Amino acid sequence: MFKLGFSIRGLDTIRSVNLIPFYYENEIGGNFHLKEVLENVAIFVPFGIYLGMLKYGKDFKIRCVILFLASLILEVLQYVLAVGKTDITDVITNTCGGILGIFIYWMVVKIFRDEKRVNTAFTVLAAIVTVVVAGGLSVLLLLNR
Repeated sequence: MFKLGFSIRGLDTIRSVNLIPFYYENEIGGNFHLKEVLENVAIFVPFGIYLGMLKYGKDFKIRCVILFLASLILEVLQYVLAVGKTDITDVITNTCGGILGIFIYWMVVKIFRDEKRVNTAFTVLAAIVTVVVAGGLSVLLLLNR
């Protein structure tokens, strides 16, 4: 929910909404921000993998709706809490990232032909990444006191 340029001092000044996809108001000609798009796609890939792992309802459309709604809720919360710029581009790219995650999960299951083993591998990988990221964030927080 917090953007990369997040600052506590600017909390009350960040509230804005952009409903034009892939348009960046402060740029000359509204230049396309490939890095931001790729970051938004990447951040939702794990969520798509997790949705792929869920047993209930194998319906792809329902999973896409869940991805869309999750992204939309995050963007609305950014506006309500004034902690970021609400942008339709983020909703689109986050949803695409989640769909990519579902596709990655589906491909890995097809390649290894053992859904239970794939789920175990993704769970272990997620646990390792969670510990590393939590540890890294803890170190950053301790060093920035």
